[in-house]
Amino acid sequence: MTSHDTAHGGALAPELSPVSRDMLHEQIYDMLKRNLMMGRFTPGQKLPLRGLAKSLGTSLMPVRDALQRLESVGSVVSTPNRTMMVPIFSTKELEDIRTLRSILESAALERAVENRTEEELAKLKAYVADICRSAEINDIDLFLEANYHFHMMIAQMSRLAFIGQLLEPLWMHIGPSVRRSVPNEALFQSSAQNHRDVYDAIVAKDATAANEALQRDISEGYNF
Repeated sequence: MTSHDTAHGGALAPELSPVSRDMLHEQIYDMLKRNLMMGRFTPGQKLPLRGLAKSLGTSLMPVRDALQRLESVGSVVSTPNRTMMVPIFSTKELEDIRTLRSILESAALERAVENRTEEELAKLKAYVADICRSAEINDIDLFLEANYHFHMMIAQMSRLAFIGQLLEPLWMHIGPSVRRSVPNEALFQSSAQNHRDVYDAIVAKDATAANEALQRDISEGYNF
């Protein structure tokens, strides 16, 4: 975990760059959403409105709007004093997220094996390289970002309508828990191998092998 991470339930952790004045509401929502999906917040972490606005270099209104949109899909929750917070999910809820991810990502992967292009394979290979590098240097930030992009690229390759919109809330829910787990070396190495196996199977157009590797990756990731 980097020095920028805060303790459980602390203040804003990541360093967020100011956004342009154009389309502020959408930019801020997208930035907060991606920070959740990539695990840059932790379960129980408070997201103070003024602190976020100051970090983003904007007014309170677009930040409040973004947080309300995230609250509507359960990715942030309101505390008794009305401060927004990253939710803490129960074991059952995390297991249910795993089940839903398994179903949706398996369906996407099956289509991705059929529909992938060489350009997409090249991007997927680059993400695998980053995941493997993160395992070598024990870089949780690099891992979380590359892992997110790898799985979303498969969703894109599937050509399934709405698949990204279905997966994003699940990733926003699980991302913070992955950050909290701080994968150990064994899990890093296993995850790197699973992603290599998924990629190799997609290249070989072996949907069965690809799905087996995907299910290992999802299951092991929830065993923290």
